[in-house]
Amino acid sequence: MNRAKKHYYNLIDKWVEDEKKISCGKESQQHYMSEHKYHFNYLFNLCLSINLNKSAKIIDIGRSQLSVLFSNYYNKVVTLGFDLEEDIGGHREIESSNIEHIVFDLNECKKVNLWPQEKFDIIVYSEVIEHLFEAPEYSLLFLKHLLNPGGFIICSTPNAASLYKRFKLLFGENPYEKIRFYNKNPGHFREYTKKELIEMVNKCELKLVKHEYKNFIEETISFKIKIFKLITAFIPSFKLSQIIVIKK
Repeated sequence: MNRAKKHYYNLIDKWVEDEKKISCGKESQQHYMSEHKYHFNYLFNLCLSINLNKSAKIIDIGRSQLSVLFSNYYNKVVTLGFDLEEDIGGHREIESSNIEHIVFDLNECKKVNLWPQEKFDIIVYSEVIEHLFEAPEYSLLFLKHLLNPGGFIICSTPNAASLYKRFKLLFGENPYEKIRFYNKNPGHFREYTKKELIEMVNKCELKLVKHEYKNFIEETISFKIKIFKLITAFIPSFKLSQIIVIKK
């Protein structure tokens, strides 16, 4: 490798490592857990409302502390995603766990021959669909294949049309993050609206059970947060997150 190319190689490597220091590791895990604890508790209770049977088979797409929460109740919990040796993003679980893991890249869902055959009663598809660079319909078809008859998919994802994003655009700021340097901990490639999510569900011949907008915000005395909550209470479509429940 000549000197010029070596310089570029070192520069790229530095970009990746600098980003990993921020987006991966213990500090990032603690921040992610703090930011998502209300979200995780809501999804856990939503699962219980759908299937209280402890022997129900649950698969959590994208391993996180939520996976551990499920494993503390359900007897059979599996996770699916990147190889755990490579998947070191801040979303990863804080507690060590022996939960079974299926290595599968959701951007490969077009390759039907690679799909695993195990079936599940509930699929938790939380904060993942926005990280895919392939069409999300492929992943929904894949998850449909993994479901037992009458099974459910619980999907949560940011609201692409939230008030927060509208305000940022109004003031000339991009509300969406740049594509990251470290592709094993990808950021958001594309976020979706309610209409788009429902169109995906229909295209994949799945049944939409419900859609709701949610704010998972820690209780605070911040005046701005109070105003935001007040506005979104009257206009739910301005909220930060969306939850959809889908049935096979």
